[in-house]
Amino acid sequence: MVLFWGMVVRFARAVMAAFRDPQTRALVTGALTVIAVGTWFYARQEGWSAVDSLYFTVMTLTTVGYGDLHPTTAATKLFTVFFVLIGIGILLGFIDVVAKHARRKPDSSASRESP
Repeated sequence: MVLFWGMVVRFARAVMAAFRDPQTRALVTGALTVIAVGTWFYARQEGWSAVDSLYFTVMTLTTVGYGDLHPTTAATKLFTVFFVLIGIGILLGFIDVVAKHARRKPDSSASRESP
C-alpha cells in the first residue's frame, strides 16, 4: 500500500512540475477540450447520458474499447474515426511530457548552499 501511495505522490509531483511548462498547459487544455467535445457529441448524437458519453470517450481515447457502447450511425462512426486520430495524439503528447518530468531527478545542485 505504501508503494502505491508513493507512486501517486510521485505522479502528482510530475504533473505539477510538467504543468509549469507552457507546452504542457496547452496539451492539458487540448486533452480536456477533446474529452469535452467527445462527451458532448456522443450525448447529443447517440442520446447517451453524460456519464455514458464520458465513459465512451475516455475508453476510446485510451484505446481500451470495451465494446459495451458503440456508435450506431454513420455520422458518429465517421466522427469517431477522426476523433480517435486527433485525440490519441493529444493524449499521448500529454502522457509523454508527464513521463519525462517523472523520470527527471531533482536538481541536487539547487539544494546546495553556496559558500
